[in-house]
Amino acid sequence: MNEVVLWDADSGEPIPRTANTPARISEYAVQLSNRDKRQIVGAIEAGHFEMAINYLWSKTSTALKRELSVVGVQLLGEILGRADVDEDDDVEDILTTTDAILVAEELGVISPTDAMRLRHTNELVTHFSNLETMESDIEELDESEAMASLRACIKGVLGRPKIEVAKKFVDFRKALEEESLKEEDTRVETLKNSPYFYLKLTISVLMNSAKKTHGATLEHTLANINLLVPILWPKIRDTEKWQIGKTYAEAFADGNKVVVSGLKSALLKVKGFDYVPENLRSDTFNKAAEQIFIAHEGMNNFYNEVVPVRELIKLGSTIPAPALPKCISALLCVVLGNRYGTSFSAKPDATRLLDSLSSERWSFYLNQVLPGDIKILNKLLDEKPCSNWFSVSENYEFQKIDINDRDIAKLIDESIKRDRDKVGNIIKKLKNRHFGKK
Repeated sequence: MNEVVLWDADSGEPIPRTANTPARISEYAVQLSNRDKRQIVGAIEAGHFEMAINYLWSKTSTALKRELSVVGVQLLGEILGRADVDEDDDVEDILTTTDAILVAEELGVISPTDAMRLRHTNELVTHFSNLETMESDIEELDESEAMASLRACIKGVLGRPKIEVAKKFVDFRKALEEESLKEEDTRVETLKNSPYFYLKLTISVLMNSAKKTHGATLEHTLANINLLVPILWPKIRDTEKWQIGKTYAEAFADGNKVVVSGLKSALLKVKGFDYVPENLRSDTFNKAAEQIFIAHEGMNNFYNEVVPVRELIKLGSTIPAPALPKCISALLCVVLGNRYGTSFSAKPDATRLLDSLSSERWSFYLNQVLPGDIKILNKLLDEKPCSNWFSVSENYEFQKIDINDRDIAKLIDESIKRDRDKVGNIIKKLKNRHFGKK
C-alpha cells in the first residue's frame, strides 16, 4: 500500500512578484483589518521598520495560535508531550510562538519553507527586542528584512481567510477514546502506513487517555492500546517505548489496577517490560529539560538559559534512560545556539553534561531520537548552529559510532566534512520523511 499522508502541508496562496511594495503586499493580508494594514504600511514607508514588524508579528502569532486551537488544546498538549494540559487551558498559556510554528508545520498547516521563514522572522523580532538601549541605537532592522518578514507573515498565515486544519486525525483521536477499533478497520490500516509523526502522536494520545479517563472511555482506550501497541511496536522508536513503560510504572505507583492490567497485557504481547523504569526519577530530569527549552525559546535566552542548565546539572550526570531524548535535545539547543550565537555562560555547563555521555548514549540519541528531533534538525538549517554542530560531531567522534539510519549516517559523514549544503539537503530529507512529505 502507498504511504497515506493524513495532512498535506499547505504552502498558501503565492504573492505575485509584481507586488513589490508594502501597500501591494498588504493587499493579500485578508486577516488584517484595513486599519492594521495602514499602520503597518505607514510605519514601513516612514522607515520605522522595527515598529512595523513587531506589530505585524504580534498579529501573525495570535492568528496562528487561534487557528491551531481549533484542533483542541488537549491535542496540542499531546503533540508537545505535555500531559498536564487539558481543554480548559488557554492556548496562549501552552503554546510559545516557536511551538506554534513547529506544531503548524507538523500538522501540515504550513509548509516547511513557510515555517522556516516564520522562524527567521520570530528570531529577528526577538533579537532586536533584546538589544540594549545603546546597541539599538547602532543596530537596527533594515528595509530588506522588514519586506521579507512582511511577505513571510502574509503568505504563511495572514494571507489565508482561515487556516483549515485537516480533521482526519482529530476524528481518529476521538475514535481512540469512543470506539474499540478492529484490526481490519481502514483507519488502522491508514495509521500503519502513515508518517512517523502520527505514530508518535497516537502513542501519546493513548497513554494520556489511559492516565486521565474512566469508565467506558478508559475501556475503549485500553482495548485500542492492546490492538495498536503490538501493531506499531516494530515501527516506533525507543522514545515512545519508554513512554509506554513509564505510563505503566505511574499507574502501578498510583495503584490503578485497571490501567495496570490493560498496559501489562499490551507489554506482554511485545515483550516490552525492558522499557518500564524502576522509578520515576526521569520525571525530574524531563521537567528540568523542559525549563531549558522554555528559556532557550523565550526572550533574553542567552541570559535565561543559565539557571535551568545549572538546575539540570544539580540532578546528577547520570541521566535516566527515559529522560535522555529530552535532556540531550535541550542541552544541544544551548550548545548549538541560534543564528545569533550561543550563551557564553550556559554553553560551558551544557557542554560538560554532554561530555559525560558515553558513546552508547550518543548512539541511542543519533539512532533513535535525532531522526525525529525537529527542534535540532531545524537548527542545522542555520549557519551558526550548523557550524557548532560540526564541532559537536568532531568532538564526540560521531563518525566512530555505529549508525543504523542511512540518512543519519550520511548526515554525520557530511558533518565531519563540514559540507553545509549537503547537510542542509539531508536535513530536508529527514524532515520530509518524518512528516510524510514526498
